[in-house]
Amino acid sequence: MLAEYKQKTNIGIGVGLLMQIAGNFVSGGTTAGSGLVGLFLLLGGLGLFIWGCVSYAVGKGHHGALGLLGVFSILGLIVLILLPDKHK
Repeated sequence: MLAEYKQKTNIGIGVGLLMQIAGNFVSGGTTAGSGLVGLFLLLGGLGLFIWGCVSYAVGKGHHGALGLLGVFSILGLIVLILLPDKHK
């Protein structure tokens, strides 16, 4: 994997997952605005996660469109992990 994409990948995937987890917890709250805040956290986390997956795919030498597998969350990330690194 190219070093210039490693940090983008780690930030996007790590922060994206944390935001999605936080969104799940917040949306389950009983206050009036918690559902909306949870939705924003979930969507923002999904966007960051997909960005991290795109960076991961490009860093491994594949087309960035493969990063859209991030829509499938952990399953998409597993597929990306299994792809060969073309930069070795």
